[in-house]
Amino acid sequence: MDNFPRETNEFLPVIVTLNGLLVLTGVTFADVPDGTRPVSWVAAVSLNGQIGVTVAGYAAGRRRVFAKVVANPEAPVIDCGVYTVT
Repeated sequence: MDNFPRETNEFLPVIVTLNGLLVLTGVTFADVPDGTRPVSWVAAVSLNGQIGVTVAGYAAGRRRVFAKVVANPEAPVIDCGVYTVT
């Protein structure tokens, strides 16, 4: 993924696919320090036809984004990768 200064407030688009198909609805995200597991989930941020997370207010370090897709009766969790706050 990308590098962001810790002072930023910026949209980070995240591409989520399930069974090879792009998913834009029914997605929540967890943005956690790398090496930890998600505990709480937030609604996806939408901007210009994309979904993702807002990078803002984090200390320097690597962060990992997880997506949870509501796909009744399942709710798969997808590891979307890491980015770095500098």
